[in-house]
Formats: sequence, structure tokens, C-alpha cells
Amino acid sequence: MTPRIPAALPAFLLVLLVSSASGAQPFVPAERAAIDLVRERRTTGFTTIGRTLAYAQRATGGAFRLGGYKVDYRPDAPFARVRICYRLGIDPPTCGLDYRVAVNPPHVEPADRFNGLTRDLEHGPQAFLRALARETDLQRQPDILRRIEAALDPYNPYDWR
Repeated sequence: MTPRIPAALPAFLLVLLVSSASGAQPFVPAERAAIDLVRERRTTGFTTIGRTLAYAQRATGGAFRLGGYKVDYRPDAPFARVRICYRLGIDPPTCGLDYRVAVNPPHVEPADRFNGLTRDLEHGPQAFLRALARETDLQRQPDILRRIEAALDPYNPYDWR
């Protein structure tokens, strides 16, 4: 005796397969959509990233200059990486603010939530300005002291934000 398969089951599986293949949206957003999602992300400072960056440019008198956005895709990753490029003081331009972006549902998160300027950007405009001032002060130190401080920073038990 063989078990009986209900007649509706193969039709249901066919409909499920066709609807999931045609209605599925990719998780990786287009470049323009990824940048817009990052700009409009609300931080814990109750403002958007775009407004915080614009405020930092005005408040620092040109010491902090926004350089644009770069979107990177990896073939195996279900997200895009949006890097915010900027120039601070005398340092060369860098793309040090990093976010991961996905759609379906829209989701933006910092690539490194606990380290660097991205952490301070997430805490609002005042925390970001303090971090920029701290980075600018480091630029005045000799290069060897900057490298020593960067190497010892992960072992610093104090949070100077």
C-alpha cells in the first residue's frame, strides 16, 4: 500500500515556487537607494546622518569636508556596503565611515558599531563634533606618537567620548 498524496499538493507547490521566484525582490539595493537609505538613517541623536554631516561641515568651518559616498558590492553578501568619504584637517581623504545596507525590508547598520568615528556619528551631532575635535588634535602630534596611540587604543579602558 502506497501513501496517497492529496491532489491539491502538487498544484500548491507549483504556485508557491512560481510566486516566490517572480515576486522575490533582491536584498541588495541599487547604488542610489543605498546612499539614500544611509543619508536618511535616524541616529540615537534624533537626527539623520545627512543632517549630522552637513552640520559638522558648517560647525568646523571647513576642517571637515564631505567627499561623497562609495557603494561596494560583494557577490556573496546579502547587503551593500556604503562608505562615506571625507577629509579632516591635514589628513588625506579617507572613506572611514562604513555602513551595511539591505532592502526587503530596508535596513541600515554601522559596519563597526563600537569603534571609530561611525560610533560617534551614531550618537548624534555633538558626539560627532567631539570625535572630530579629538581626531584633529591627534593630527598635531608627531607621526610616531600617532602610531603608538593608534596601536594602544584598543587596550584603553576609558571611553573619552
